[in-house]
Amino acid sequence: MDCFEPGFAKKQERTPLAVRMISLFAVLFFLLGACAPTTQRVVIDPVLAAKEAEKQREIALTESRKNNRRLFVISYPILVGGLSFCGDRVTPLVGASVSSIYHFPEEFHSAAKTVFGDSEQLQIAWVAPGTPADKAGLREHDLLLRINNKPVPKGKGAPKGFAKLYGEAAKGKQSFTLDVRRGEEEIRLTLMPEMGCDYPVLLASDDSLNAFADGERIVIMRGMVRFAESDTELGTVIAHELAHNAMEHISAKQGNAMLGLLADILASVGGVNTQGTFSRLAGRMHSQAFEAEADYVGLYIMALSGLEIKGAAYFWRRMAAAHPQAIREGGFLASHPSTPERFLALEKTVEEIEQKQAAGKPLRPEMKK
Repeated sequence: MDCFEPGFAKKQERTPLAVRMISLFAVLFFLLGACAPTTQRVVIDPVLAAKEAEKQREIALTESRKNNRRLFVISYPILVGGLSFCGDRVTPLVGASVSSIYHFPEEFHSAAKTVFGDSEQLQIAWVAPGTPADKAGLREHDLLLRINNKPVPKGKGAPKGFAKLYGEAAKGKQSFTLDVRRGEEEIRLTLMPEMGCDYPVLLASDDSLNAFADGERIVIMRGMVRFAESDTELGTVIAHELAHNAMEHISAKQGNAMLGLLADILASVGGVNTQGTFSRLAGRMHSQAFEAEADYVGLYIMALSGLEIKGAAYFWRRMAAAHPQAIREGGFLASHPSTPERFLALEKTVEEIEQKQAAGKPLRPEMKK
């Protein structure tokens, strides 16, 4: 009896608390129920919901196709025009992009067949005007059969397999043959690549007004593509990011940050915890200057690409309208110049480039003396 009673007493102590908790939850659910909608919910047929979901996936892919095509068509001449800035980071380009249902998640495969065509075969997604692919007669929706008489693979591994075949065929900027099916007809085309910067331009499914370069690629957010009203505006963004890569700003920032990290380590040896302050500050060193240089060099790249540069500066007035805080930014700790500074600098750069064009001078940025 003595060893039973303590346990029984503990049960008795917990019971009131359990009752109170149950009562509290009951009151909570009652209150939540009191805040519920007062009209009946429309009953949805699951079959119709599934059909609508499929339709919305088709709409999403169609929108994605439109944005990707626009980005590709505008970025291609920039990659070619910026060749002289890219050193040994160059690659043979033809101005066409391929697609497959396997580029998309499995739930989108059915919608992809509707939007891009019901085929396991790789096909041409889009062709930029005036490019080697366009001049050779390659067209959107052409199915790829053979490259230099080697069969183009099908199925999940097709994109990687084709990339390997293309790399071998176009190596050294040599011409190659491409057999395609267009409707019921098989056509053999001969393509002669041209060299361009080896920095792929990618579209990210992000609605922010942003873009970045990481030394290996250029990523443009979907929100930026939608925001840019003209080819000049979107080209200004792409060329700016290409300039970051070409001028090796990313590696320079990383080098600065490493020096700051060394200072943090030395401080910690002396018993001072800087919490990474020196590495953060060093990483920001010359950040505004790098951004200004990317604006400047990027506009030269645009001019060399044959894109319209007049009015490029107005992009920053529109950005200021979307982000008014950027109007007064640009202080010592800011990573970017203010939008007024960027607008005025681009206006002066356009004037500088137009004067060189009128005088027949080479389009080369002015270097520090």
